[in-house]
Amino acid sequence: MATSTATFDLEPETVSARERWLAAESTRLCLVAELDGRVVAWTALVRWSARAGYDHSAEAAIYVEAGCRRAGLGRMLVEAALAAAPSLGLHAVVVQICTENEPGLALATRLGFAPIGTLHEVGLKFGRRLDVTICERLL
Repeated sequence: MATSTATFDLEPETVSARERWLAAESTRLCLVAELDGRVVAWTALVRWSARAGYDHSAEAAIYVEAGCRRAGLGRMLVEAALAAAPSLGLHAVVVQICTENEPGLALATRLGFAPIGTLHEVGLKFGRRLDVTICERLL
């Protein structure tokens, strides 16, 4: 986070804050990967919007610890989440990825997400305005 645009968080998040986020009503599903008893990767499907008309849609969020990237953990977790999504009543899943995050965009493509648009200069990190690509996958 301190050196990456994979997230637009500006301060490190506490474990308790992340646990509250994952346990929130808006979180439809959370899956984790552990190594030697510690979580090294997670994915979550969270509500796309609080409005009831969007209940069939979710946003996928993913995190993989720096030392564990490129080992397939992220892909494995998202594939499992997408497989479970229909049983949660979901039809559409979206991801929002910083446009300069080429590995993230490549993973989304491999997982069957299609880019549908770019939000220009909606993020601000490291003194730079950043674009975000929105991708979707219909289930």
